[in-house]
Amino acid sequence: MRDSGTVMKRAVQERTLRTRRKIAEGAIKVLASRGVSGLTHRAVAHAGGVSLAATTYHFGTKQDILAETSRTLMEGYLDAFRRLQQRLRANEETEIRSLDDLVVRVAATALGRERTRSLAWCELMLHGGRNSEGRAMAQRWYSELDAIWAGIADAFPGASSLRPGAAIDITVGFTVLLHPLMLDQETVFDLLYGRVGLDQLPAIEALAAKGRLPRAPSLEALRPRQLETRNRLIEAAIDVLVADGAAAVSHASIAERAGMVRSGPSYYFPTISSLLEAAQTTMFERAKARYREGIGAVAVADMDRARLVDLTTTIFFRELLEFARENVGYYSVWMGAAQDAELRGAVSSALLDQQNAWMRRLAAISAGGAVVAGAPLQLQALFVGKLIRGTVAQLDTTNLSHSRQDFAAAIGKSIAEPG
Repeated sequence: MRDSGTVMKRAVQERTLRTRRKIAEGAIKVLASRGVSGLTHRAVAHAGGVSLAATTYHFGTKQDILAETSRTLMEGYLDAFRRLQQRLRANEETEIRSLDDLVVRVAATALGRERTRSLAWCELMLHGGRNSEGRAMAQRWYSELDAIWAGIADAFPGASSLRPGAAIDITVGFTVLLHPLMLDQETVFDLLYGRVGLDQLPAIEALAAKGRLPRAPSLEALRPRQLETRNRLIEAAIDVLVADGAAAVSHASIAERAGMVRSGPSYYFPTISSLLEAAQTTMFERAKARYREGIGAVAVADMDRARLVDLTTTIFFRELLEFARENVGYYSVWMGAAQDAELRGAVSSALLDQQNAWMRRLAAISAGGAVVAGAPLQLQALFVGKLIRGTVAQLDTTNLSHSRQDFAAAIGKSIAEPG
């Protein structure tokens, strides 16, 4: 009887674990397609192939589901990195021989084979910037990743100019920036290894051109009162984006936030995509104005490597300390473009504009040397990755103190020596 009871107990435990895994996998699918705001017990049950009663029995709240999903993703990622570390120590790994290789491989995998899980991870990280539970979750993620990437770095032959933490930030930056572009894996490798530039991809240039087209109604046709109302709707959309993410933006939620009748927003923005695009464009123009103000403090003729490092670090700190809230909203729209094709034109246009800005900065300090292929994208990825880490995990003084060092290393390797 005792053996029979043990067997039955073990069977129940295994069934429970299988159900919880199905629920977590269902949540990953929902997060990837609808974001945190679209995650409900019913949606998770449908995506995971379990009953609604099972999800509510095992997880009482949405936060419980998020915590379990985060744990599932973290265990999978860390286990994969530990296996890599073992292969490196045993000299069994032939394709990844440096932190730079690791960044490219992990980012390419996240953008390709593991796209769904990666999108879910990005949604969880952005969610981390919205409340204390999310920030605690993000801090655990980054703490675990920093420790294991440091161990992997020790297994590589020779020293790297990248700190393991900076390598993680670049990987996160690549993943967030490139998810909306829907690139195939071969193109991702060419892009990350600098064999091709974003501006050389016809599909991306076509998307960017589409994103630059004027949208109806023409702003010139709006009366001052209408223009004021339109701007109020955009600000309301930004508020919702910051609080709950792109999936929470609806005509109803914006009307309530802006103090309008339910049908009001649709006059100015017939589709949610057009409203999100306007919000994204507004936030990008604000950020661009802030960057220009910072960079404009030094004349082009006076720009050198040290000044560019200082300015980049200063702009980074200002974005992190003064505009973290708006950046959560901005990158929520960015990730929303991974699910909504109508947003990809605006995102592609913004991405190319940022690339051109980094190229101009690097060219100004080249002193006869050439800008290394792929360097502008990597610098942008480092900036974005560090900004996301700082926003969602609240950098401690140690990580903050590394910021200038990381930007200096990345800018230093961006310029090829003359001759």
